Amino acid sequence: MRIATALSVVMLSAAGISAQIPETFTNLQVLPKQIPRRDLVPIMRNFALNLGVRCQHCHVGEGDDLSKFDFASDARPAKAVARKMLRMVTTINDQLLTGVGEPAPAGTQKVTCFTCHRGAIKPLTTPGEPRQWTSPSSTTLRSR
Repeated sequence: MRIATALSVVMLSAAGISAQIPETFTNLQVLPKQIPRRDLVPIMRNFALNLGVRCQHCHVGEGDDLSKFDFASDARPAKAVARKMLRMVTTINDQLLTGVGEPAPAGTQKVTCFTCHRGAIKPLTTPGEPRQWTSPSSTTLRSR
């Protein structure tokens, strides 16, 4: 019974939040301009979960009332960074990983925000001695 009650509360709160999000979107520069809300909202939720942030990290607004957010505004620098990162992940998946290993299952990507961010705003890197590539075509590493 407790699980059913908790599930009902989650579903009602999700329905209330969806009602606060517009049906159509403006200023989409990377995602399809005519993307339906049912497709865009899960993408935005994944960004939030993969980076451990809330909507106001990229969008102008405060609190939980999303109807008061200015989603089209480019005032927050994080939004420009998110667009660059989305383009980067798309290029990695669509071009650079073609023919590398097994293909990703249908409807998924091999590389996502979580691949590097692991739930943190800044990508998590492997600890250790800093290294840099000697040239873009080289596979050898040179220690600093």
